[in-house]
Amino acid sequence: MSAASVPPAGAFALVNARVPVAVCDGLALRDADPASGLATTDLYIRDGRFAVAPERQEHVSIDAAGTLVLPGFVDMHVHLDKAYTVHRTGLPEGGLLDAVRLSVADAPNRTEDDLRARMRRSLERAYANGTVALRTHLDTPDLPQESPAWRVFVALREEFRDRLELQAVALMALERVDAPGFSERCAQIARLGGVLGMFVPPAMADAERLGRLFDQAGKHGLDVDFHVDETLDVRADGLATIAEAVLASGFSRRVVVGHCCSLSAQPHDVAAATLDRVARAGLHVVALPATNLFLQDRDAGCTPRRRGLTLVKEMRARGIAVSFASDNVCDPFYPYGDFDMFEIMRETVRLAHLETEIGAWADAFARRPAETLGLAPHGRLAPGQPADFVQFAARDWIDLFCRSRLARCVVRNGRPIDGRLPQRPDTMTAQETI
Repeated sequence: MSAASVPPAGAFALVNARVPVAVCDGLALRDADPASGLATTDLYIRDGRFAVAPERQEHVSIDAAGTLVLPGFVDMHVHLDKAYTVHRTGLPEGGLLDAVRLSVADAPNRTEDDLRARMRRSLERAYANGTVALRTHLDTPDLPQESPAWRVFVALREEFRDRLELQAVALMALERVDAPGFSERCAQIARLGGVLGMFVPPAMADAERLGRLFDQAGKHGLDVDFHVDETLDVRADGLATIAEAVLASGFSRRVVVGHCCSLSAQPHDVAAATLDRVARAGLHVVALPATNLFLQDRDAGCTPRRRGLTLVKEMRARGIAVSFASDNVCDPFYPYGDFDMFEIMRETVRLAHLETEIGAWADAFARRPAETLGLAPHGRLAPGQPADFVQFAARDWIDLFCRSRLARCVVRNGRPIDGRLPQRPDTMTAQETI
């Protein structure tokens, strides 16, 4: 599919596209393969949205020739304010605390001009790679209205409103709940259209403090997004405590928990009991494999033995909503990345051993995080929804994940944003990329 092949006006169809069944609603599917979770369909597009199949042939048809089409990605956990700072901060020798030390030392460099340049670059890369919606955490040690990062974010949210759906989380340490001005802090977050974010260190997640947090979040109509148990310490039980606090408080808004690494190190019965509580509490989990693989079990001079990837399969088996996201990009927490959710998808399949069930997990990179963020129109291939998708020069999952360089065509509102994608993947060369 190329920009030249799409008619300038009217309807058209991308026929013979291969799609994951898990992200499709209301489409006529054929040649479904239960093993891969893929099926073939014809995508009808009118006025920038997917449409139902017309009764008469009144559109241009473009043959996808069996190439894979995925919905636009939803990246629900990133850190725009830290992105592209690794050349200033340097690399950590140790794990999370060493990365925190480097990041804190860099904080004085984050002027509004610096933040604007790096955050805009991040959003441009996410858009070019096929992301349609994104939630960023912003360090908020002071009041949000005094934060340069929040001022820049609000301006960029407006600047990119026709390209990306953006949300922001005011990330702070859990002990901020104890401060006298916590209610005003929550009020400011609400006025900015933000989400209340908390970093929960081991042993800090006591029930009384969490109860006060959920009380204020409820009063101000705030969703909550936690960094929790980002450690391999088997004693870390923040996740279980959060789940119990939600159940005890009756808090009814969305609660997201990220990282949850300690589950991977705990005995089976301890982890299983925690996951049962998480399921009962209705928590949404975001797993962050790239950053956790980089930071967990990191010790200079020692080969890492443990991955730090949370128990995503066990969660899904209990009906827990699980998504994957980029987390850090080119900063001391993860010095690689390009805000490319396809890269996260490919690495997650390898790290979590999802090869034989990727069709069922395809929703964890688009549809599931969109639902968690309250952005249900995104992440699906369905009539009436925006025609936002990514077409890849591949015909199945192995074909998709095995190449280091793979052409893709990012389509927004039914129009390719750049580049071209030949109709026959077998004719591709390595240079034919966007």
